[in-house]
Amino acid sequence: MIIEIQVKNLKKKYRNGTEALKGIDLEIKKGQFFALLGPNGAGKSTLLKIMTTLIKKDSGEIFIDGINPENNFSQIQRYIGVASQENELDPNETTEAILKFQGRLFGMTKKQAATRADELIEMFQLVSERHKKTAALSGGNKRRLHCALALVHKPKVLFLDEPTVGMDPLARHTFWKTISALNKFDKVTILLTTQYLEEADKYASQMAMIIDGKIHFAGDVADFKKMVQPDENLSLEDSYLSYAKSFTKTENNQQYEYGK
Repeated sequence: MIIEIQVKNLKKKYRNGTEALKGIDLEIKKGQFFALLGPNGAGKSTLLKIMTTLIKKDSGEIFIDGINPENNFSQIQRYIGVASQENELDPNETTEAILKFQGRLFGMTKKQAATRADELIEMFQLVSERHKKTAALSGGNKRRLHCALALVHKPKVLFLDEPTVGMDPLARHTFWKTISALNKFDKVTILLTTQYLEEADKYASQMAMIIDGKIHFAGDVADFKKMVQPDENLSLEDSYLSYAKSFTKTENNQQYEYGK
């Protein structure tokens, strides 16, 4: 299987001295549904921001479809879609207008942008929200609109950072039905971060566990569960909690130690 995303010895240290990433190595293959898991502050968001060119790395290498994102910004922006927690929506624009505008930014004609907006409004069940200003949308519908915006240009790789926060159970079900279909039928590579571990358990086939800026496991979700409790049929959430609790964070050196 072709490698879609390759990360080599990636490091990032912030000005306040925090080492967010301490030499990350990671490979994600084309068409995979990959979950990046870990506690808050582990480095997940930093890694995603570097991958999507929002912040710069200190050292190391990253390639997406063989492309260096830092040196090919325009090319990589057309190749990836990003639905981050920090996206902001123009409060005075309607759902339909903002989707059309996004299409125009990616070089579509007015007709193409309108057609794509219609497709995404239908896909994410935003028909009743079409003419509402984004300021009037619920939190869940704003999240769905963020994800729709990330898909306007039909990217090959989709980054989802806590995508279902604020969605009710029905909206979450509809959302994942749409995203899993993109992965299964259109072969879009998905990289997901989520605190809803049942979502990762249900939809992701591969995962990485990042703790304190280091990768502690990378591979099949099923293999992770077997590694943690080989004789028990645990959920990913149970396995994650068992594994995470085995790391003790010391107050002085900020290190995690397995098995203590």
